Amino acid sequence: MNMEKMVLPNNLECYYLGKEETEYIFSEIFTEQQYFRYGITLNEGDCIFDVGANIGLFALFVSQFQKQVKIFAFEPIKPIFDVLQANTILHSLSNITLLNYGLSSENNSVKLFTFYPNMTGNSTTKPLEKLQQREVMNTVLNKDMVDYLFKSEEVRGEIRTLSSVINELDIKSIDLLKIDVEGEEYEVLKGINPNDWSKIKQIVAEVHDLEGRIDKIQVLLKSNGFNIKVEKNSLIPSTLNNFNLYAIRG
Repeated sequence: MNMEKMVLPNNLECYYLGKEETEYIFSEIFTEQQYFRYGITLNEGDCIFDVGANIGLFALFVSQFQKQVKIFAFEPIKPIFDVLQANTILHSLSNITLLNYGLSSENNSVKLFTFYPNMTGNSTTKPLEKLQQREVMNTVLNKDMVDYLFKSEEVRGEIRTLSSVINELDIKSIDLLKIDVEGEEYEVLKGINPNDWSKIKQIVAEVHDLEGRIDKIQVLLKSNGFNIKVEKNSLIPSTLNNFNLYAIRG
């Protein structure tokens, strides 16, 4: 799959697969700074788990103002992972460890993903949850553009539990757990063993609130000592139940 290079509004270069979506994610991360609200902070030397790293824009953003943080970037879909790797090389990010697998509630080497080449950040294990999004996009974009964005193929990727990774990599502390996994948010958190919760200091997650997901996540986080703030994602149409969740250990 051919990646191309673009110059973002802040003159940062990056490789990408889908131009329209890359511009949207840039505004979410760099312009709106949606991952750093409600007291979410980073210090030099912190350890970040970037779960659902996509093409690496979050890692690029963080590395601009904190050069000494240690980032573990998880991306299970190989064509997206290749772009993530290219962006890491392009910007000489020596503080990032790339991991070509995702996190969930189980260890499974052949998990099925729906991969959207022109909208990579929407790639998911739960494509039925994208039907409502497609309906909304049909009201604001022409049919050809929607068909282009939702062009998809099924690919296989590996998933592991967060605790298995903590154990394997001998992680002592996760100062920020960032989760953007298109429907698997609760599963990622279910993959944390009871004795590992105390290692996690802050969580920021994009949550697709279907089937009571946001309530289940809040119950789980509160029971593990987190104070939580939830807000609607202002860049996404209000008819879609997309929220940003911020959790800091109390």
